[in-house]
Amino acid sequence: MMKKKYFLLGSLLILVFSACKKADYPIEDASSYTKVFMQLANNGVIENKMAIEDSWQRFGFGAGCGGVELLSQDIEIGFKIDEEAIAEYNQGNATNYSLAPEGSFRLTEDKVTIPGGATGSNTIYLEVNPFNLQGTKEYLIPISITSNSANLPITEGLGTTYYLVSGFYENNPFEPYSQENWTIHDYSDDENDGATTGGRAHHAIDGNIVTLWHSQWRKDENGWRPGHPHFIAIDMHETLTLHGIKIYGRVGSKYAYLFPKDVFVETSMDGENWTPAGTYTLTASADDTSATMYFAKNVQAQYFKFTTLSSKGGGATTAVTEIVAF
Repeated sequence: MMKKKYFLLGSLLILVFSACKKADYPIEDASSYTKVFMQLANNGVIENKMAIEDSWQRFGFGAGCGGVELLSQDIEIGFKIDEEAIAEYNQGNATNYSLAPEGSFRLTEDKVTIPGGATGSNTIYLEVNPFNLQGTKEYLIPISITSNSANLPITEGLGTTYYLVSGFYENNPFEPYSQENWTIHDYSDDENDGATTGGRAHHAIDGNIVTLWHSQWRKDENGWRPGHPHFIAIDMHETLTLHGIKIYGRVGSKYAYLFPKDVFVETSMDGENWTPAGTYTLTASADDTSATMYFAKNVQAQYFKFTTLSSKGGGATTAVTEIVAF
């Protein structure tokens, strides 16, 4: 009886080990299934916002390979900055990105190596200098695989990594331009509030934080006064590189309702043809009644126009004590 039990147990063990043994199914030309790819290409667009300073920031990347079996020889992978890929990205994502300005980015090297028997390469770097981006605009920098020494196919959708880069100002590094020779080129409306506060358009550039430009607040005989938009256009009488503008509102919490909220800025070389420089939503406090607007892209201009689309209090009027450019 005991011998029969041992016989049954042995038979069961043979069956178990037979079931667990890995089947050997050879794949013909297994190396042909190996592909190369960029690991970071699977992460969508890689966004990098950098404080604007004159220094090079590094972003590492490399390549990988995978398949049924690993290759025994080293594989050299080549890369390039792929400007043509931007159009394809824009079309597929309903965006309008462009390549970063020349001199604002570079590759430390354009090749990596995947050692034989390994699945990943060494790391090389995309370097970006945010100061050379010339503003706060977002730019797209695609990096694509261009070649590999084993002539392996590229995994579909993993051949290009997209870097979305932009800069921001932690503090304003620019000195304001002198207003001494500035004049008012045009304006929508203003108000004569007397010698103390002024109210006229030219008081926005007189260097006096007390006097101000005030949109027309008195109603006419029909009970009407102009609402937004209100604008003021300034002639600097020389061509300057503009990085942005700063405005100052009327001091005192009781005047907070006059502070511009939604605004639009334009620039011009001739005072007739205007180019948008940015749309902004501004905030101010009782302690700091100012707002700084950095342009997405630095621009050469002689004129700039500041237009208010709404004010903090939601009313029809607005006031600005000073407008400076930098």
